[in-house]
Amino acid sequence: MKPIESHEELLKMVEMHNDVLERIDSAIKKKQSIEACWLCYACFESRITRTLEKVSALCDEQKCLQNPRVGISTRIACLKRLKNVSYAGTENFDKQLLGEILSWCRKRNTLVHALVTLNNYYGMDAKFLNLAKEGRPLVEKLYSQTTDFRNEYYKLSEMPPFPKEICNKCRLLKKKNAVKQKNG
Repeated sequence: MKPIESHEELLKMVEMHNDVLERIDSAIKKKQSIEACWLCYACFESRITRTLEKVSALCDEQKCLQNPRVGISTRIACLKRLKNVSYAGTENFDKQLLGEILSWCRKRNTLVHALVTLNNYYGMDAKFLNLAKEGRPLVEKLYSQTTDFRNEYYKLSEMPPFPKEICNKCRLLKKKNAVKQKNG
């Protein structure tokens, strides 16, 4: 497979991601923990989404992956299922890492939703700082994983048929099909 982006664009993306990593480090150092967590989350979402965009080219239901309202947990679950069937370079993803990222994202969401409640307001900076410090190495590991994936993906001469069994287990598609049947 060939990159969609030009070589210049890919270099700019590398520069951007290096800058984001520096910004995470700077935010942690300055104890700007919410910003650091936000950047970690953005990195997780970006890398996982770009991976799925590559491998879902032959998926009949790829629109669900391109929908910005599809949450990161649904995307991670899809990537895990693709890994399980060794589809198009996804077999090298570390399932434990994906689980750690999912757990991290859930903690972040819990903290974000609790942020502006009086009972939880005090002490939130320390909680976000700890979360940012947990997230930073996960970002680094995910970047490494997606680089390895991309290298394998680009070795493919053509995309194999998309494994339909992946869609059968998709929470999002089950919900979509239930709505169709109800309205049907």
